Amino acid sequence: MLLALASLLLSGCSNPSDAASFKSGKITNKKLQASISTILDERIKFNTTPQEGFSGDALTRNQLEFHIFSALLTKAAQERKVVALPGEISARRAEVLQNVGGEDQLSVALVNAGIASIDLDEYLALILLQDKLRAVIAPNATDDGQVVAALQKMLTETAVSEKLVVNPRYGTWNVQTNRVEPADPTEGALPAAKQ
Repeated sequence: MLLALASLLLSGCSNPSDAASFKSGKITNKKLQASISTILDERIKFNTTPQEGFSGDALTRNQLEFHIFSALLTKAAQERKVVALPGEISARRAEVLQNVGGEDQLSVALVNAGIASIDLDEYLALILLQDKLRAVIAPNATDDGQVVAALQKMLTETAVSEKLVVNPRYGTWNVQTNRVEPADPTEGALPAAKQ
């Protein structure tokens, strides 16, 4: 009985329909699965598999990390009164379209970059927020490394203050690296230890 209670407490009592939860929101399994399915469908549609493309559990963790990163960065930006406006997102999208040579080329570029087309606006918003936050969190930075370090620190602090919990079926959130670590670090390479 005590072991069952302890495992419940360790799992953060999170809702099994959530891929991750935090004080001000959640990432549902449905949202996570929509991103994964879109990427897989578009790989088939455009008959391409990126050389560095993730698959299986690694793809799931990669997409979950994207949504967690998006949620944490958006929350941290809001606290600093920084937002990505719809007009800015549209302008950035038009710029990307022009750079890649049209809608068809954009779709292929997204597949190769491992970005679900349904998440493009969210991805563009993140780029805008990072650009705007640069002046707020690292005003005296002389190189990109300092900006990245400041962003990582901000995300770590936000994950802690938001009490971020990842559904154990996907792994655990590593607050040091801001990554979802697999529940089984060998990813099935070694047999599970007998209890």
